[in-house]
Amino acid sequence: MAMNPVLLELMKNAVSAVPEEMGAVLKRTAYSPNIKERMDASCAVFDAQGRMLAQAEHIPVHLGAMPLTVECALSAFPEWQDGDQIVVNDPYHGGSHLPDLTVIKPVFFARKIVGYVVNRAHHADIGGISPGSMPGKSTDIFQEGLIIPPCKLVASGRENRDIFALISANTRTPTERIGDIRAQIAANNLGDRRVVELISHYSIATYTEFTKSITAYSERRMRHAIAAMPNGTYTAEDVLDDDGITEVPVKLVVAVTITDDTIAIDFEGTDRQRTGNINAPYAVTLSAVYYVLRAVTDPEIPPNYGCFAPVTVHVPEGTVLNPVHPTAVASGNVETAQRIVDVLLLALHEALPHTIPAQSQGTMNNVAIGGRIGDSGKYFTYYETIAGGQGALPYKDGEDGIHTHMTNTANTPIEALELSYPLRVEAYELIPGSGGAGRFSGGRGIRRAIRILTDHATLSIQSERRTYPPQGLEGGADGRAGQNYLLRHGKRTDLPAKVTMPLERDDLVVIETPGGGGYGAVQ
Repeated sequence: MAMNPVLLELMKNAVSAVPEEMGAVLKRTAYSPNIKERMDASCAVFDAQGRMLAQAEHIPVHLGAMPLTVECALSAFPEWQDGDQIVVNDPYHGGSHLPDLTVIKPVFFARKIVGYVVNRAHHADIGGISPGSMPGKSTDIFQEGLIIPPCKLVASGRENRDIFALISANTRTPTERIGDIRAQIAANNLGDRRVVELISHYSIATYTEFTKSITAYSERRMRHAIAAMPNGTYTAEDVLDDDGITEVPVKLVVAVTITDDTIAIDFEGTDRQRTGNINAPYAVTLSAVYYVLRAVTDPEIPPNYGCFAPVTVHVPEGTVLNPVHPTAVASGNVETAQRIVDVLLLALHEALPHTIPAQSQGTMNNVAIGGRIGDSGKYFTYYETIAGGQGALPYKDGEDGIHTHMTNTANTPIEALELSYPLRVEAYELIPGSGGAGRFSGGRGIRRAIRILTDHATLSIQSERRTYPPQGLEGGADGRAGQNYLLRHGKRTDLPAKVTMPLERDDLVVIETPGGGGYGAVQ
């Protein structure tokens, strides 16, 4: 029997508020600027079977990958106790890349599991060969940091001191790491309480019926949206600049087949996995697919597992979009995920004319700077993704200096950055003329220049669209490609898209992010 639509709407909003409030707790209690300022974290609620029920409007690349993480955790731990929390970051057990730690807590009601609350947060350092755990040139996952398979972080409400000690021993900034992990635990504890309060208010029978009704509702709406698209197979190709080890571009190929109310995504023909770390774990590829489908159908459909019942995804094993262990994956989550979005939107442009925007910056412009603070022996690790130009839409200019597609973070305010690290921001500005021209112009990219105020520092950059700029659409011009360079003693040295290198005191690191593509020929 279908649930009363008024009650369904009330409960939908109540349950959706839970991960939003979890995110607020995580942000307020975190130690690192990367979480408390940028909110590089995401929260969600799952049902008793471990299927996504609701998610906050946080980071798309986190949220779409979470279901596979929860599936792997449930497989590893078939038995749970009230108060348990599991931590995992292994990309080959449903994770994304090693800096992203996922914490999962079961929700008990009347001594039975009725769901799970989950959050994922990007930690500014989890070990590895370079500070920030985002090396430019790693060639296997062991160089990228501490690998954590599903492990019991909290047992029956008590911290597992061995796991905390292991993590502390493998990061350059242990106080910050433990503070952020405890913030994740606190967010889940809050989520647990809120779900129990909802069930106590509505009854377990009503809550169980809601989980079935809301997912069926999402599936119906998604099928209706797909059915409105023209049947057919639509293909596209796009490339990544390089893999960080060689300068050979990396090709992504996709075929999108729409058949009535179903959609099939096939990445056959995509390049084989590379030595560099641009390989995207399977969960990340799924995440990008799910994001695009939500964006081109109806973003108001409640996001849960029902949305994706009409969707099938084929990704050949051993390709850059489904690598095998122990392939390096640090930038697959942040850079390759953006290109998956680009190639999918190109394919769908034929099916949905006058709907798809020109290409946005197509990169997250990852910058990590870390090292010792003077002679103290203490380390700092700064990590940030930098905004750029949004692609123009068929009816308006693209936004300037904004995070697009698979990322949804804020920036690190200059005051917070300079207070936390031995760094000084000397430029933070939009780049005139960087957006592609057209009937509607692409958004402008950003110039961010950071001065190094300590010795013994290391820089890592993971970026894209430095060789192949964001494409305009329907006659619009391409956006300006990004640039990375170093100013040392007045001399400029251009840096590659992906690099790890030592820095000296007084060096100035400059990141110029791409502009978005323009839409339509100039009249």
